[in-house]
Amino acid sequence: MTSTKEAIAPWFKEVLACPICKSDVELSGNVLTCVNGDCRSQFPIVDGIPVMLPQLNRHHEYEKQYFDQEFMRYEKYALENWRISYIKRIFGSLSISSSVTDSYLDIGVGGSGYTVIEAVRRGNKSVGLDVSIEGVKKAQYFARSELGEKSNLCGFAVGLAENLPFKNECFSKLSSIAVLEHVPNDKQAMAEIARVVKPGGEVFLTVPNTYQRIVPIFWLPYYFWDKKIGHLRHYKAEHLIAEFVSHGIITEEIAYSGHMIKLFQTLLSRLSGNFEKNAAKMWWQIESMDSKMSKLAYGLQLHLTMKKCWANHPEQSESVINQKLRV
Repeated sequence: MTSTKEAIAPWFKEVLACPICKSDVELSGNVLTCVNGDCRSQFPIVDGIPVMLPQLNRHHEYEKQYFDQEFMRYEKYALENWRISYIKRIFGSLSISSSVTDSYLDIGVGGSGYTVIEAVRRGNKSVGLDVSIEGVKKAQYFARSELGEKSNLCGFAVGLAENLPFKNECFSKLSSIAVLEHVPNDKQAMAEIARVVKPGGEVFLTVPNTYQRIVPIFWLPYYFWDKKIGHLRHYKAEHLIAEFVSHGIITEEIAYSGHMIKLFQTLLSRLSGNFEKNAAKMWWQIESMDSKMSKLAYGLQLHLTMKKCWANHPEQSESVINQKLRV
């Protein structure tokens, strides 16, 4: 049987930190303990997964239970077209490839772990974080079955976006897909993203676009979806950009997806059952059409590609000041 210490790769242990005070943690048996004498918080390791959760509020508990039930239904690893599309979008925006190895974090990795798994296939040390322990267990299982020995380049942890259990400036690439809208304290989560990204590091973020800009036909179904899945808000690009600028992160690209053409794609998927597979060519044609409309601000999803500035680079500091003025 694999011991706990062997189950957690040394490089992964080195990036972990107390989610409460951000101090180092030490491993003893199945427990990680904060070394800060004023904190000394302890976090269990379950099936080789660090469960780095501070005290949860009512909304966190709802999210955890909802997604635990959702991810427990995952039975096999599969890259559906929509996941392939997201991989292209994320990895293209962050320049994740096999030619340059990076340290990559995906916040809200979910039960498939596909972002982390596919980043590791390209040779990158990759970490996935989620509030759902059942989701993280599934992701770890899929990673081990898909990657074999290369799964030692994966690390999975249970935690919150607003209390990331990682050291300062330890990731050169970071993605967060459909997470901020779930987080009670989203400004703290944005500050945490800035904290764990290295200077010069890149961030890719997806959130729901503000209701004020999406086509009104989507308002009612989106409202009920928000309530069901625990969305707390939608976002305007300029507000997000301004908040990240305050943490030294500048936006390099703004894009939108989920325009009216996607409604046709969704209807075909629902009606045909297996439209993605049986009519893959048409699915990708629709996806391409939606991508060509990425500068049209009425898409359902907002995507930001960002970079953390170097503190000692005056030209980047000037970019931050200029972006503050623009937003």
